[in-house]
Amino acid sequence: MPRIFGKQIGWKNIFSLVSISFSLGILLYFCLSENGLITLLQQLHRFQARWIVLAVFCMLADLFLDACLIYLFIRNRATDYRFPAAVKVCLAGHFYSAITPFQSGGQPMQIYLADRQGIGPGSATSALVQKFFVYQTGITLYSLLAIFLQIHFFRNLLPPTMWGLTYIGFAVQVAAAVFLLLISFDRKLTHKLLEWVSRLPIVKKHHGVIPAWEKQVDFFHQSNRQIFRNFRLLGKTYFLTFLQLTAIFLVPYCIFRAFDIGRASVIQMICYQAFVMMVSSLFPLPGSAGAAETSFYTFFSSFFTPQTIKSADLLWRAVSYYLVILICTPFSGIGKGWKDKQKSAADP
Repeated sequence: MPRIFGKQIGWKNIFSLVSISFSLGILLYFCLSENGLITLLQQLHRFQARWIVLAVFCMLADLFLDACLIYLFIRNRATDYRFPAAVKVCLAGHFYSAITPFQSGGQPMQIYLADRQGIGPGSATSALVQKFFVYQTGITLYSLLAIFLQIHFFRNLLPPTMWGLTYIGFAVQVAAAVFLLLISFDRKLTHKLLEWVSRLPIVKKHHGVIPAWEKQVDFFHQSNRQIFRNFRLLGKTYFLTFLQLTAIFLVPYCIFRAFDIGRASVIQMICYQAFVMMVSSLFPLPGSAGAAETSFYTFFSSFFTPQTIKSADLLWRAVSYYLVILICTPFSGIGKGWKDKQKSAADP
């Protein structure tokens, strides 16, 4: 292991430091480079601030609808579950998704927190895997529709490299949806998921938790069989997922209108944001650092002018990523007293 100032540090810490440094470097580039933040500040006199407020509102709507989905799925198993508890699980999950590679830390942490709220690991795993399944299949269908609506763009205007990355991203989304369907009914895969959660440093401190979780695997699969027969709940959650995705995909359009440089098709910009998500999801760095900014720049350059595209990229990233981390950070800590706070939030 490498040493810094005589102290041994792990490769995970090194990766985190490199990732943070890389993200900060990209942020500084967009702030200090030509047509970046300085240009944005120079254009404030013609800037439509109300559209930035609307962009922030869309981001908050994404978080609110995600909390609603968590609430609906968990309340389907625990009728005394309260919405404030779902909000805490939602925000903590978004924080860990934002700071971990491939957003891999969000769902395991949400399962852990829901268990700490008294839901039970079987119920928590079942509810949150089902919620993620609805989200994953929803975004897959959304992306398929976006590709269908913009097939001319793919064939004639998109660079071959970005075209290939977009389709690979879509294929990964389909594979993830299939995997989640399998894990909902395959007992062995569910055990592997629990073993992965058990490797989290915070879970390792509670040695007796895994045997208790394993006892609820059967309940997990029983609940899955029940949920897929509950068409009313599935219909409601798919509708909310569609609204959630639309809300976050509207952020670039709001930023475009804020610059007051013309008009554009809102449907087209929503589709392009779906492409940005497909491409950036392929890269492992936390927050898809670098890939997110590059894909946004590539897809939206046709809407923004050369003088505004970097500023728009920076604003989009600030609203959809950095502001989310800022909002969610107070809910990310799991220290002394967290369990009692979470349980009190879950009590009726």
